[in-house]
Amino acid sequence: MRILCRTIPILLFAGLLVVLSLASGAPAWSDSQTCPKCGATLEPGAAFCSQCGTKVEEVPREVPAQGPDSRSSLIQVIAIHDREMTSVIEAIVSGSTVRVDSLLGSGFAVAPGEFVTDASLLLGAKEVRIRDSKGSSVNARIVGIDPLIGIGLLAAGLPDIPALPRSGDELPRQGAALTALGYSSTQGMAPSVTSSPGVVSGLHRAGMEIHPVEDYIQSDASLPRGFAGGPGVDARGRLVGMSTAFAFGRRLYFGPEVGIGLFIPTAWVDRSLTWIRSGQPPRAWIGAHLVPADSDNRKLYGIPADIRWVVEDIFPGSPAAVSGLRRGDGIVKFQGNEFTSLAAVQVPLLEAHPGDTWSVELLRNGKRMPLELTLKERPVSPRLSVPDALRFYGGLEIATGGSSGLTVSRVLSGTEASVAKLGPGDVLTSLYTKKDMVHVERSDARWHGVKDLQDLEVQVPRAYGDLDFALGLKFRCKDGEKREIFLYYPLTATNAL
Repeated sequence: MRILCRTIPILLFAGLLVVLSLASGAPAWSDSQTCPKCGATLEPGAAFCSQCGTKVEEVPREVPAQGPDSRSSLIQVIAIHDREMTSVIEAIVSGSTVRVDSLLGSGFAVAPGEFVTDASLLLGAKEVRIRDSKGSSVNARIVGIDPLIGIGLLAAGLPDIPALPRSGDELPRQGAALTALGYSSTQGMAPSVTSSPGVVSGLHRAGMEIHPVEDYIQSDASLPRGFAGGPGVDARGRLVGMSTAFAFGRRLYFGPEVGIGLFIPTAWVDRSLTWIRSGQPPRAWIGAHLVPADSDNRKLYGIPADIRWVVEDIFPGSPAAVSGLRRGDGIVKFQGNEFTSLAAVQVPLLEAHPGDTWSVELLRNGKRMPLELTLKERPVSPRLSVPDALRFYGGLEIATGGSSGLTVSRVLSGTEASVAKLGPGDVLTSLYTKKDMVHVERSDARWHGVKDLQDLEVQVPRAYGDLDFALGLKFRCKDGEKREIFLYYPLTATNAL
């Protein structure tokens, strides 16, 4: 989830941290199962009162689980991390690291002694314990973690917990009941499973920047803290998907806003489990970040209306870079097939292997042309080049080599740079970065002059911590004003193909 700070002094970053904390808090919880207006009994998952018509979908209600076996299949997950992580924003504001002691989440049984939960809970954990609905607590072993899809698999000595029944691989229809189950951690160690009823409000949701592969079921079911990794079940108590979040320091964040719950469908859970159980072999990647074609990039790159996808970024050293794929290329087909979503490409890509040859049909300068590339092993933490990172995080392109040094050549609409009213010809004069990420000295955060690409290559990598990317940029603008923008972006795995 991209979070960009507007043109504010650096000390106001502290306020942003407070906002992030408050925004991710659990919603107000109500034990009522009645209409707040007329008092009539509500059906589980109802969006409107059947008596008076009052809209009630935004009122979370704790109701019994939707199936007799659903609650008994759930576990609470306690992931003990016991480590310090660097956050550039924390280092700048308070001169400190972030201490991560433990994260609380949920999970459910998929086989005797095997349990699925959210990958974000487990990444970097030193120890994991699980607790069942009867209060039994045991140590668990991490069988595997799939950071691409967001699934973690645990094994523990609780073989009597029944596997959660499945609804099948077909997606639910929009408007169908979907209840989120889990252990709410708003009060610490939850004594029992709670539930949050809702309905399916969207399918094939992507672009949330939580996991690299995104093909979510969206629901209006509220997800309080502790629900990450818990199941979403249908009206018969059958598994529809797993609720997911991304970890940022001491907290787990569920998505763009309260009232939007995201669930990884069972078909994608199965793909993760197959990969984990097969020994987690290396995965292939292309190394291109694709975005939907819109009015701006169609005009910029000359993309016609029948082309749906455009290459926005190429990762250095990737198969896309080696093959000659370029930013601005329109993508027509992969492996001879047109596609309407990135998930449709990820399915065969997950089945491919490093060394395989893939065909690409692209549009460049108004001409369709074929291209072949050899897939490589996907890196753990792929990073863009420095100029591409400034465009990705800040929405501006920098020209080099002119008499004025580093100047803005293009500003993307709807980005931090456009909000700050930056424009072509404005000169980038200095960067605010954190230099000492090892000792985390606040006094080391300061403005550094920048005059050429070599300076950028040295200074921009300082904006990366373990948890986030944070960078200040100062400009001398053509209208005589000096403007500053600050970019802040929690680091999640890139969604590049």
